Amino acid sequence: MPPQEAAPQVPKKSFFSIKTLLIIFIIILITGIGLGGYFYLNSTASPKETGPDPEKLITFNMGSLLVNLADPGGNNFMRLTPVLEYETNKENKKLAEELTKNKVVLQDCIIRVIRKKKLTDVQPPESIDKVAEELKTEINKNLQKGKILRVYFSEYLTQ
Repeated sequence: MPPQEAAPQVPKKSFFSIKTLLIIFIIILITGIGLGGYFYLNSTASPKETGPDPEKLITFNMGSLLVNLADPGGNNFMRLTPVLEYETNKENKKLAEELTKNKVVLQDCIIRVIRKKKLTDVQPPESIDKVAEELKTEINKNLQKGKILRVYFSEYLTQ
């Protein structure tokens, strides 16, 4: 009898071969990138509000003002009713009192700012925001007991 040939032995493959480890590493990497992206986008998608508390906002009406504009001939004028908005907080504790006491001074400040404008400066719709921001800056320069946040207009007419 011929000697028996031993059957070729197939080497046992271990579960953790290089190919398997590489696939597991790629799956973990993709999952990590996905979770990291999700948490990053989630944290930047809803920024935390740091503005004023809407429930603490107060408005102060400056009354209706009629102002001649700086156009040649003096035929153009503007009627506006600015409304100042501020937050009631410890920095603005006495702001209401100051606004009431100095209303005439602040109205004069507003008139002086508008008086320098021409009709082309105040008539286009986009000019309202620029005028409001300029008035806010000038009014805040005249206040000692707080600052206003915004200027609104309940009336804004030009002719």
